[in-house]
Amino acid sequence: MRSELINEIFSVEAEAEKIVTEAQQNGRLLVSQIQEEGEKEVRLAIETARQAREVAIEATQKASAERIQAAKAAMEQSDSDNLDIQECARTIADSLVEILCRTQLGEKPL
Repeated sequence: MRSELINEIFSVEAEAEKIVTEAQQNGRLLVSQIQEEGEKEVRLAIETARQAREVAIEATQKASAERIQAAKAAMEQSDSDNLDIQECARTIADSLVEILCRTQLGEKPL
């Protein structure tokens, strides 16, 4: 009877050690899986952020190019307007000089 009791204690102890070993292995496996999933989520978040950043950069570059183009167009229009005004002023000045040259105004003493 005593030997049966001792054998049963050893078998229970062996079963307990087996359960502890399996639990440790399962725990390590679970931690490894969770770590891999976490790393995958981090990589995905980084890639998503990178793509969002690239989209924002492209949108900003496009808007900047449009503003530059609009500014160039405005400057060209302004230059064109200024050339028209300058040409008009030159024509008026030439006409005035021609009119003044044809007049009989002389220098009269005061």
